[in-house]
Amino acid sequence: MKTKPSLLNKNQGFTLLEVVITLIVGSILGAILVQFMGTSMQKSFEPVVMVQNNYGVYEIMERMNAHYKMRLLTSTVNPLDDFKTDVEAGWNIASTPYFGEYTVVTKYIRFVSGIEHPLPDPAPTPRVLKVTITHGGQSLSALFTI
Repeated sequence: MKTKPSLLNKNQGFTLLEVVITLIVGSILGAILVQFMGTSMQKSFEPVVMVQNNYGVYEIMERMNAHYKMRLLTSTVNPLDDFKTDVEAGWNIASTPYFGEYTVVTKYIRFVSGIEHPLPDPAPTPRVLKVTITHGGQSLSALFTI
């Protein structure tokens, strides 16, 4: 009686041509994947940096708000003018900058029909001081009044 040869006992494998073609196709797909994913992974940190800079701008403004409240309580003559001088100098209670490196623009303004108009410095009363800070590409403006 003859027995059927088992498929598991055959000594056949992949041919050299099949292995080479598989390696070539795999390397092409790998190169495409690296090109596609490389730029995505390189820029994936940008949202984190943007949020950190945004937090930095808000932290600066909160310190300025706290400093302005202190000026309102302690200054007797012109708290808004004193605050403007302090902000331009980057001063706070501890005599250090509010936060790292930032730029600040201060100006007195008034609103006429809902449109902002600049005033001379020192501005006549009633006065509104507009403070705009920029840190890490993020900007924030606040209005201070007496």
